[in-house]
Amino acid sequence: MGYHMTELEGKNADRIAAALEQIARGGSPAKLDGVFAAMVDGENTTKLFLQFMPLALEESSRFVALERFFKLIGAGWADKVYTLRGPDWRVSNGATALTPLADLADKQAAQLCTDTTAPVHDWADDDPMTWYCRANALSLANGDMNVLAIEGIDDTFDITGNLAPVYTFRLALWQVHFTDGSYEYKTFATVQQGGMRPWAAAVRPDNSIRPMVWQATFGGSKTSDGKLTSGAGNLLAINTSATAGLTAARKWDAYEGVYSETDTDVILDLWQLRHFDLENSGILEGCTSYYLDYTVAMAEDEVRSVVLTAAQGANILIGSTLDVGTEARNGSIARARVLLKENFTQGETEYTRVFLDVAEDFNVTEGAHAATMPWFTGTTEALPGRKDGSIYHLTNGKTPARIAGVELLDGAYAVGLDPLWNSDYNAERSPASIYTVYACRDSEKQAGSITANYEAVATFTSTVSGWQYVKHFEVRDDGMQVPDALGGSGSTYMKSAFHFGGSSGVRAPWVFGSLNYGALFGLACAAGYFTPGDADWDERPRLAGSGKKRGEWAA
Repeated sequence: MGYHMTELEGKNADRIAAALEQIARGGSPAKLDGVFAAMVDGENTTKLFLQFMPLALEESSRFVALERFFKLIGAGWADKVYTLRGPDWRVSNGATALTPLADLADKQAAQLCTDTTAPVHDWADDDPMTWYCRANALSLANGDMNVLAIEGIDDTFDITGNLAPVYTFRLALWQVHFTDGSYEYKTFATVQQGGMRPWAAAVRPDNSIRPMVWQATFGGSKTSDGKLTSGAGNLLAINTSATAGLTAARKWDAYEGVYSETDTDVILDLWQLRHFDLENSGILEGCTSYYLDYTVAMAEDEVRSVVLTAAQGANILIGSTLDVGTEARNGSIARARVLLKENFTQGETEYTRVFLDVAEDFNVTEGAHAATMPWFTGTTEALPGRKDGSIYHLTNGKTPARIAGVELLDGAYAVGLDPLWNSDYNAERSPASIYTVYACRDSEKQAGSITANYEAVATFTSTVSGWQYVKHFEVRDDGMQVPDALGGSGSTYMKSAFHFGGSSGVRAPWVFGSLNYGALFGLACAAGYFTPGDADWDERPRLAGSGKKRGEWAA
């Protein structure tokens, strides 16, 4: 059958060889999976993956081989229980730190890195509950994926997302979330245990449970032929509404969908599991405070740069995106990444020349604006290994963040169509704002209006409009983020805010925040005042993950 043994088998070579011989004689591949499951030790997951996949791919499609791998590492870690404890929000002063308990008790929060941090191998790098891989894949009608290339396995893997969007695949965890009146607990396991539920993103359309889930690795950008993709090295598809993003996503096939809150559900859980804090704000900030708008210091013809004062130039980060236009952020002259900066003196004045990554010269007019924009995708590829973090600095709010293998907080809101909210606003009423949450579990039926394919699943309210910090979210099985307590702050409770619009109508979620609102933003952030057709420079659609086609968990 062409199986190739490698040095990675080590002391298990005889067991694997015996399993392969049984398969060659008509035995079940489950024998091989069982041998690998017995080898899982929490420190060798990457090695096992590189060893297992070439063998599995002789029997299975890439998607099934990935499912087999995640199922076996889950089985190999089935006796582990990871618990996080934090103060119950009703009796808390807003403390956000979580205490690791059970099999997590001997672990420290996972290392956060910048591009210059020396990485230290820690538990989260290879632990089955936190490990991930990446692949190019397209959606199928049944909710599975057509996996075209796997990073580290296939030479054809395309990080740019032009072959197909890049997704981060991971084990589907089970969890239970409860309170004893003084503390809240969240417990995770790799197999179902009493009272545990799966992530909504793990529930197949037929209501069975997937062994793995996946999320788009990068923010939405577009291929040369206009498909919405997830890939590195691309200009974000800003000024593209949620509905226009859905049209672009469906240029791949009819089954693609735009962002779902079931993905937020997974990433927020994994942030907590990896870093022992309720939310990322103030720890790994992301790009939430990088809003600069300068008038150029000199008009010039036929250049590929702009001149700013030295003080202004010092604030511009190499690798970030700069928009040069006759008005702020209109892109009429140029929009590109910053390649490098060069200081010079003319007369007695110090200036900085900011060079842009453009293919042709342009003319800089008198009074032109040079303004920061959302970052190109893939900035976090400069981080070491599998680490979470941001380049340059973790907390200055200027650079995108990578969390659990997913690049987020890149300077632009992520927009999608699952859920849609119906906003009922009346300034004379208390509560003034009533939001009804409508979920759509089938990407083929996503739309820019609340159709019969959207189901009302929850409501939440506010007595006033505007930004309100979230204290707590409902404990739910469906992956929807539903605030049930407001009145926190940028450093307490969930540390992020929801914006209640002062008008009525259908609203699409804008999540994670943009580069210009600072402490309001984080993984728990959402803006509820935009329609599905609204578009701006600080937003772009994002592809949905495994929750794009899902059923309903029934305990």
